[in-house]
Amino acid sequence: MSDTLNKTLDRIVEANATADAIRIVQDNYAHDFTTFHLLANPAEKLDNPFVRTTYPDAWVTHYLLNNYAVVDPVVERALSEGESFGWHELPPSPKAQGMLKAAEQYGVGQSGYSFVYQDSRGRRGLFSLNSRMPRREWIGYIEPLVDDFETMLPILQAKAVSEAAAESHDAPQLTRRECECLRLSSEGKSYSEIAIILSLSEHTVRSYLKLARIKLDCVTLAQAVAKAVRMRII
Repeated sequence: MSDTLNKTLDRIVEANATADAIRIVQDNYAHDFTTFHLLANPAEKLDNPFVRTTYPDAWVTHYLLNNYAVVDPVVERALSEGESFGWHELPPSPKAQGMLKAAEQYGVGQSGYSFVYQDSRGRRGLFSLNSRMPRREWIGYIEPLVDDFETMLPILQAKAVSEAAAESHDAPQLTRRECECLRLSSEGKSYSEIAIILSLSEHTVRSYLKLARIKLDCVTLAQAVAKAVRMRII
């Protein structure tokens, strides 16, 4: 076991949250973005999809609002098969090609590798690494490290399952106005435009959005919009 892996395992075990854990992984290796996704399982009564990612907030919001999950070849492969895979193995559909081109505009790489893990209760997790390296360079980098990342899977899965269960019982309660302001913000409307549409003052709109951001426990408005979409609040 390498020193890098040992150091990473020690730190992700101690991490307080899945988001912290995947950031630790990313800091210790050379890829650009990291995601952990608990895939839908009918046996688990979780109301909202659980995803933690280091992708830019703007890309996450765009992905969710455009419902790219239904055409994402990575998610489709993970749902249909239980084996880890390199993204270069995927034959994307025309819709998926459009998604990948859009991702590139947000600074997301075209190279990646996804690890699929299923625990003893049948819950499946998807751990994905994304890189801006050219394909050949990426394959040469990732192939010797596959065992490292697979070793991390049970720890990341356990953290994600624990957090998802807690979140399903602790969804934030937003008012109608807070939801309306968030929805319009997600459509790219400015504070002044939202004020006109809802017949409110701009100061009131800013207050509603600030309250929504606080309730959703987010630092930025973009994060709040993405979280609200992910939790199906808007």
